[in-house]
Amino acid sequence: MKKNKLDGGYAIDFDLFGLVCNKKEYKLAWHINEAMNISLIKQEDVKIEYADNTAILISNFIYETEFQTIELLQNKLVGGGNVKNQLLLPELKQFDYLMKFKDQTGELTTGNVNVIFKEISIIEYAIRLNFDTLKSKENLLY
Repeated sequence: MKKNKLDGGYAIDFDLFGLVCNKKEYKLAWHINEAMNISLIKQEDVKIEYADNTAILISNFIYETEFQTIELLQNKLVGGGNVKNQLLLPELKQFDYLMKFKDQTGELTTGNVNVIFKEISIIEYAIRLNFDTLKSKENLLY
């Protein structure tokens, strides 16, 4: 009997960076705006609901054009709630923020984004993350 295998893979069209920064999110957004000459704007918190009737709120800033989307996400959840783990990506507890980059222009590469992050004095550490190795990657697919 022939067996079929269901591929539950995700179509990922963004790069993901982890940032260590002990400053408030609006201050980090301002520094990124200055360094990248963009305008990250505070958005309504993203709400992710789970099948067990729990939900999480994620604070975020977004810059969006026709060909680029840049999103700054706070790894620590807003308000706490009744969720055991208070992080968007619990396996990345060392990171305070996550940045999602979707670029169809080719202007934003891993190399030049890393250079920009190194120039921002309040960012202590930044690294590109491998989406495929994340256990909680579904939290980023809202």
